[in-house]
Amino acid sequence: MHEFFRWVALITGWPFQLMLFKRKTYYENRKKQGRRIRGGALIVSNHFSVFDYMVNLFLFPFRKLHVVYWPQRGTKQGRFFLWGMKFFGGIESDKLATDLRFMDDSVKVLEKGGLVQIYPEASITTDGRMHDFKPSYVLIALRADVPIIPVITDGNYGLFKRVHLIIGEPIYLGDAITSENPSREEIMTLNAQVYQKCLELQEQLQQKKSGK
Repeated sequence: MHEFFRWVALITGWPFQLMLFKRKTYYENRKKQGRRIRGGALIVSNHFSVFDYMVNLFLFPFRKLHVVYWPQRGTKQGRFFLWGMKFFGGIESDKLATDLRFMDDSVKVLEKGGLVQIYPEASITTDGRMHDFKPSYVLIALRADVPIIPVITDGNYGLFKRVHLIIGEPIYLGDAITSENPSREEIMTLNAQVYQKCLELQEQLQQKKSGK
């Protein structure tokens, strides 16, 4: 039933997203990674708005895009949001809780060949900068043995606007690890490398937008 309503939402929402987002997609290297993703993969993105997930939802329309999200309880908007996430395969991460169940849930999806979206900044940013990444996504990618695919956006949403984004080449973290149990230092080093790569893609996106 959830899958049926997900497809209904995608089909009915298609013309509206064309009007609202007017997406322009660039690629770091389209031969290595385009919009078609095979098998399990962890999509890592910067986070400007709730629209980020919607844009990626239609960017990869033929794959079910599970997303790690933070619940918004106590409001009508929050209840509607939680209800909607059930249809789109949402993976709940409660920042106030001590358990890391969302990591196990993400790994299960990825090991089955699924697609998971995560925002390592762990919150929406409003200053236009890319904030530091929390390293949990590194552990998820290593445990599931899947590539990370960076998708960076400029967050330029709204009517009469155009959102620009760039899809980066897959990042295989397993190639940089020599043991089954990487140390905290190794995890933080990998996190810094992915963060730096995303910053570089953000700069590439600005250059492509300006025609350089």
